[in-house]
Amino acid sequence: MMSKQTLRYAIFVLGLITGVVHLIVLPLSGYEWLLMPLNGLGFLVLTGVVFFNPAFLSAQRKLIIYLFMGYTLVTIIGYFVMNSAPFADPIGIFTKVVEVLLIIALWLYRDN
Repeated sequence: MMSKQTLRYAIFVLGLITGVVHLIVLPLSGYEWLLMPLNGLGFLVLTGVVFFNPAFLSAQRKLIIYLFMGYTLVTIIGYFVMNSAPFADPIGIFTKVVEVLLIIALWLYRDN
């Protein structure tokens, strides 16, 4: 089992990767939807809240973690709804793998 600190850093790195891909990489790759940068900002904010655990939100920590898992799951589902098979986009597949790992890390971190 990973330590709480290791999971925290994993969440930070995975959330940062996903946030940067949605905020910067996808818009530079031709995705001009407003949704992508907003989604990226959401990932960065939720990553920061979980990683830094501000005192005024500490009582809501578990709720925030579940919210972050749900947010990530909706992003994964959205990818498959908005794109068509065979889903061969390397950036998209890489990001979905990172997002699945993020959900796993959040799940393991929730009770620590």
